[in-house]
Amino acid sequence: MEMSQRNEGAHGTISTCGRLIAHTSNSKLRTSYAQQPATLLSHSSIRTAAKDVSALKWSSDSTDVAIVSNKLVEVQAVDRHAHPTQIENGSGSLGRFAAADFVGRQHLLTSWEFGRAKIWDLRTGKGTDLGDLKSTSDEPAWQQRPDSTSDISTIALLTRPAAEDTLTMHFPELSTSMQPLKLPTVDAQSMSWSPDGRWLAVLDTPTASPSVYFYTPDAHQYRSYPSAATQEADGGLGVKALTWSADSRVVALSRYDGTIVLLNTITFTPLAIIKHTIDIDQNNLPPHQQTPIWREAVSASNERSYTLANQPVSPPPSRTKPTTEPTELGVAEASFSSDGSYLATRDERMLSTVWIWNVATLAAHAVVMQHSNVRKAQWHPTRASLIMLDCGEGIAYLYDVATSSAPVAVNAPLPGSPTLSWVHTAAEAKLAVLAAARSSFWILYPEGAESISGDARAGVEVGGEEFQEGASEDSLLDILSGRKPAPPYVTEQSYTQIVELEMGEADEGADLAFDDTFREKRKVDTDVVDPLDDSQIF
Repeated sequence: MEMSQRNEGAHGTISTCGRLIAHTSNSKLRTSYAQQPATLLSHSSIRTAAKDVSALKWSSDSTDVAIVSNKLVEVQAVDRHAHPTQIENGSGSLGRFAAADFVGRQHLLTSWEFGRAKIWDLRTGKGTDLGDLKSTSDEPAWQQRPDSTSDISTIALLTRPAAEDTLTMHFPELSTSMQPLKLPTVDAQSMSWSPDGRWLAVLDTPTASPSVYFYTPDAHQYRSYPSAATQEADGGLGVKALTWSADSRVVALSRYDGTIVLLNTITFTPLAIIKHTIDIDQNNLPPHQQTPIWREAVSASNERSYTLANQPVSPPPSRTKPTTEPTELGVAEASFSSDGSYLATRDERMLSTVWIWNVATLAAHAVVMQHSNVRKAQWHPTRASLIMLDCGEGIAYLYDVATSSAPVAVNAPLPGSPTLSWVHTAAEAKLAVLAAARSSFWILYPEGAESISGDARAGVEVGGEEFQEGASEDSLLDILSGRKPAPPYVTEQSYTQIVELEMGEADEGADLAFDDTFREKRKVDTDVVDPLDDSQIF
């Protein structure tokens, strides 16, 4: 195992393409090569103080980064050809910025803490009001449809203008929306698209039945779960979370009673029901049919190893007394492997135990019992059978579920408890793990670092084009991010694009209405002028 040097910087975030990493340090946005974070590719000054940055978001083509804070959202181009775009919160009458994210390459969606949302065209600086999104749940109230073949993006918006939930499909490139659809939900909690973009699932409050509704991309209801034929009247809490398989063939519904219902995505009928047992006994099965149960052991010298547990065995409980809190009931986590062949789950009662299920056979494939509670179980994005367990100890536990080998603890001398996440690499490339702390980050190489001959800035040849020493850095950035040619507005603009957002206030006695769209200082539209529109671009 190898490890990079400590890199000073907060909010270390891997790009969409997996080859770049962005972080903030000393009021600068810095971008480097993910496999060699010490090799700085670009840096630019930002207005937001480091302590105020809440998140960094990459565009889908890995060419732009959005720096999000409570009062300001900045968009910086990695190649520094395009001038930065800045969206200010103005008087802050709508509250603080809650989130910002890219929609395609040319649009940015921002939302405020009280539900107000707007989508901005980064080419023209104009914004479109999206109304009041639901802000009563932790999940985002909007989701972009994952459709890479279409030039027209689709955004599903969950709103609650009165006492009823509504679903709206918005098309940013066309600046239009479908007529809002009234939902049959009591209090919708979240929604999610299937990876192939064919289905949109809306999750209702856990006390409602049906608990989940499935819609087509044109907002037509197709199915609900449980259906009238399988309606359960036990009065308990229903579905807690919903997870799609990567191939969109199966959807897993995690319930508060500790079970997981697997539905096929053709008729949305149950395939199987998964249950986590507090006692595991397979002594009545032949040895070759028994599911391996790996138990971690920690020696006095902090050496970690795994042994097969003798059965019967009971996974250690994660709490000592019963609870009625919904967040501490049922399934804690469920995630599919990158090819949909395996499902990893954890139960709130046994947070140190990870269950691996074979989706094809609908049976338990393996069980891993850790010494400490697991914080996150993450499948590798390209190696379908490899999973990493993060227990908050700075140790990456790697387990290849397709082999009969025990999990391996990749121990690194990291201070504190950094968060571990995969660096997106090809299946044939060596593994890389990002360990991000509050003000620094490292890259771990469980199989050794990739050997890159020569200077990372020279001798790179892709598609017949060679980047020569002393030439512009942008050629290397094109290669690393795989971006398309820059749109015309990037090269045509020669002035600094600053978008200043200020909130309009309604006159006394008038209906409360906010219009915070851009006002173009150089030229005003003569068609319709909103008297409350007081923002500007210059």
